[in-house]
Amino acid sequence: MGYWARVRNSVVTAKADVRLVDFMLLAVLCVLQYPLWFASGSWWNVVELHQKLENKQVILKQLKDRNDLLTAQVTSLQTGSHAVEELARRHLGMVSKGEVFVWVIPAKGTPNHRIKTTTRVS
Repeated sequence: MGYWARVRNSVVTAKADVRLVDFMLLAVLCVLQYPLWFASGSWWNVVELHQKLENKQVILKQLKDRNDLLTAQVTSLQTGSHAVEELARRHLGMVSKGEVFVWVIPAKGTPNHRIKTTTRVS
């Protein structure tokens, strides 16, 4: 075997080795990329979790607003008698001394809401 035949043979062997190394590197790259795109911590999953987080934050804001309103009502009931009197008038039909209770029933063409009014008699 001549010199050039040995060189050509070593070049062919080197090309085969390079192809094998390239294939192995590509396989490693694919194995490393799989979790990034398809596993539980993938980009798609992260986007979905961000959307869920935004929805939960909106719900949390609504609940905080409702709790603030309830806290204000409780504080009003604990500190003053005006709020208690207002609730008693509205829900229990309380009438104070010197007041006349008038119940207005709407006509048939209007919505069926009951209107209660109380007027003070001097």
